[in-house]
Amino acid sequence: MATLVLDNGANSAKIGYSQEKVRVIPNCQFRSKTSRLKTFTANQLDEIKDPSGLFYILPFQKGYLVNWDVQRKVWDHLFGKEMFKVEFVDTSIIVTEPYFNFSSIQESMNEILFEEYQFQSALRINAGSLSAHHYFHTKPSELCCLVVDSGFSFTHIVPYCRSKKLKEGIRRSEVLRSLVPAHLPVSVILPSNPVSYSWEGGKLLAHSPDYEEMVVTREEFEENGHAVCEEKFDI
Repeated sequence: MATLVLDNGANSAKIGYSQEKVRVIPNCQFRSKTSRLKTFTANQLDEIKDPSGLFYILPFQKGYLVNWDVQRKVWDHLFGKEMFKVEFVDTSIIVTEPYFNFSSIQESMNEILFEEYQFQSALRINAGSLSAHHYFHTKPSELCCLVVDSGFSFTHIVPYCRSKKLKEGIRRSEVLRSLVPAHLPVSVILPSNPVSYSWEGGKLLAHSPDYEEMVVTREEFEENGHAVCEEKFDI
């Protein structure tokens, strides 16, 4: 069974099959005054010659997914024949959600993934957990307090910004040191690939021997509803 990894960010969707490379695509729609109010979705932005008059239509507000009409259209585009050509009857999905996500949003996501798209199994997980999985998979170490500073896409391109982020990381480490038990080391890291770092963690997780035990299958969802998702995902 193929596994599609989707880090569904408020700004961009990082998406790709676990056997392939990630693609970073705007997670929104665009409407242009100069194109007779035509609506463009996700990477269709590339078709717009003059982006100066765009309206951005976002599925997220204040970090939470609230506009399902827009999100559906973005997912329809990503999952469809123009992009990833998802065969839902033979595909599992890993999708991120924020910490302390509202139960109403979680329930809507469960229904859409299993009932509308009919993925065969799904795993909802926080992007921070995927970042931690990536870190500990590539740099095995003892238990510690880990902060992954993913920042913005420009933090690893502009030296000044990187230096500024490094100073912030040192400051955060000092603050955390005062809060964390003395026997635990504190690590604050700035990945070289901050935008896709969580997605890479999801890719590694998809190949974990424990992955099948973590997911909820469509059959389990049909039999037990949202309760089985809350029991397994524990976000």
